[in-house]
Amino acid sequence: MQSGLEQRFPHIAARLIQVWHDGRQARDYLDALLFKESTRAERHGFTGDTWLELMFLNDLLRLEYPPPSSPLATDVWAEAPGVAPATS
Repeated sequence: MQSGLEQRFPHIAARLIQVWHDGRQARDYLDALLFKESTRAERHGFTGDTWLELMFLNDLLRLEYPPPSSPLATDVWAEAPGVAPATS
């Protein structure tokens, strides 16, 4: 049984299969599909179910290949003097 993505966009599914093993390349591809504006006017976006499937794959990818940490993504409250860290 094929997913909606495989049925409607087989070229996207094929490309994801090609790049999935390379976390950075797969993240870049999904980011381009989901978040970056296209200059091609004929694109109309994805249907809701296809968007959800791509977001699910995006979440799985980030679990398997977490993006590298950035010094810009610092918890400012952890760095603030006199502020105790939150406990769960």
